[in-house]
Amino acid sequence: MMMKKNIVFAAVFLLSTLTVFAQDLTYTRSKTNGLDIELSQVHLIVELSDEERIAYRFELAEGKKLSCIETQKTLRIRQMTPSQGTLYVFIPKTMVLENCSIRVSRADIRLEGVQAVHILAMLNMGAITSTECVFKNAVINLARGSLSCDKTEIVRSCAFTVTDATAAITFPSEEAEYHIDYVQNRGTLTIAGNELTKSPGEYGNTKAKRRIIFSGGAAKASINFTEKDTKTAAATQHSGN
Repeated sequence: MMMKKNIVFAAVFLLSTLTVFAQDLTYTRSKTNGLDIELSQVHLIVELSDEERIAYRFELAEGKKLSCIETQKTLRIRQMTPSQGTLYVFIPKTMVLENCSIRVSRADIRLEGVQAVHILAMLNMGAITSTECVFKNAVINLARGSLSCDKTEIVRSCAFTVTDATAAITFPSEEAEYHIDYVQNRGTLTIAGNELTKSPGEYGNTKAKRRIIFSGGAAKASINFTEKDTKTAAATQHSGN
C-alpha cells in the first residue's frame, strides 16, 4: 500500500512540474505596428486576427513570465528567466508591420498570413514555417532545422541563409518575376525542378524586380513557383565559374 501511495505521489508531482499556465490575451496600443522578439526554447506563432490591434498571450511553465514592453510603436518581448512553452501573437488582417525582428533558438517559428515591410527571422535549431505571407524586404537565417515558405510573396528582396538544414520555398508567382543569386556549399539546390551543380551562380530573369539571394551550406533546398511563364523561354541559369 505504501508503494502505491509513493507511485501516485510521484505521478502527481511529475504532472505538476509539467503544467503550463496560459496568460490572458493582452492588447497593444493602436499605433503599435512592429515586433521585436527574442526567445529560447519557447515556440512562436504569429497569425492573423479580426481585431484592430496587435494582441498576444503566452503559455509557459508555472511562475515563468515574459517581459513585454511597447516602445517606439514596437512590441518588444524578451524572456525574464529560462522557460519552455509557446508565445502567440495576433496581427490584424489589415495591418502591414513596419518592422519585424524575430530571433529564436531551440524552438519553432510559425508565421501565417503576416504582411511586413521589413522582416528579420533568425532561428538556431528548429523549424521555420511561413504560409501565405507578404514581405517587401526579408532576411531569413536558419541553422540546423527545416524551413518551409509556402506561397510567401517577396515584393522586393529576400536573403536566405540555410546551414545544415532542409528548405522548401515556393513563391506564388511566375519564374520570370524573380532573379536568384545563389551559393551552395555541399548539399543540393533545385530551382523549378532544375538541380544546380555549379556554384556560385544566378538563375532567372536578370531584369526582374524581385531579387533573391540564397546561401546554402550542407543544405538540401528547393525553390519553386506556383506559376510558370509559358510565353518566354525557361529561366536561364548562369554559373559564376
